[in-house]
Order: sequence, then C-alpha cells, then structure tokens
Amino acid sequence: MSDYTREDFNSFCEVIKEMLALFSDLIGFENKKLDAIAANDVALLDQYMKDEQVYLLKMKGLEQKREKVQEQLGAAGLSFSELIGRFSGPEQDALNALYDELSAKTTEVKDAVTGTKRYIDLHLNSITALLEKLEGNAATYGKDGVKKQKAPPARFSPTKA
Repeated sequence: MSDYTREDFNSFCEVIKEMLALFSDLIGFENKKLDAIAANDVALLDQYMKDEQVYLLKMKGLEQKREKVQEQLGAAGLSFSELIGRFSGPEQDALNALYDELSAKTTEVKDAVTGTKRYIDLHLNSITALLEKLEGNAATYGKDGVKKQKAPPARFSPTKA
C-alpha cells in the first residue's frame, strides 16, 4: 500500500494493541466472575454482570476506532488478513505478529466466556436455590411434614451437562 502515512499505520497498530490489552483484562474479569460463581456469591456476580457492560462499551469504541484508522489506511471494509496482504516488508511482518497475537487472544477470550457460561449453566440449580433462600421462596414444610415448594419466579433455564 502506498497511499497511507506512517502515522496511520502506527495508529492502526496501536488500536490493535489496545484491543489486546482489553482482551487480557476481559479474560481476568471472566476469571473473577467464575470465582464468584464457584463461591455462590450471587450479589458479586450480579455486580460483575453490570460491570461487564463497561467492557462491551470499550470493545465497541475500539472497534469503531479501528474502522476509522483502517479507513485512513485506505483499507475500509477489509478483513485483517486482507489488510496484511496489502503490505510488504517490515509492515507486513509487524501486522502478521499482531494478527497472530490477536487470534490467540480472541480464542482465549472465547474460551473464558464459554467456560464461564458453561459453569453458570451447570451450577444453575445451586444459584437458583440461593436466590430463593434470599427472597424467601425456599421450601417450607406443612403440619403433616410434607415438603411444600413455593414456585420460584422464572429466571433461568438450566442446561443439562
């Protein structure tokens, strides 16, 4: 590619590095969510679910920034691998290294999110029981000693393991 400035190229690389840093933070965040689930700390998990919105907004902002810088490079709408093919020499090597790192980090994020989701699904019954206890919807016993379960509010649908 010949119609770009070095500043545009460096800006693109910096955006990708910012994405990598955000993905690393997100992996750590997913691990914190997993710890909260394992500890049956519903209040903390609820807070983490709210905090997750910050990461989503940051990702959206970085994606928009990447699109803008990529447009400045004259490569609007191209995939990262297509963009790499338009460069040669040290620029192509730098982009290849970033691409490899981004691919690996993306896989790590997907694995972390999938693991957390799976853990939530598998431990849904204990979380639901804890919520019922907190809300006073736990089972009670009648005078005849028969357990009576109050109908819990519809919240989750468990996934079979």
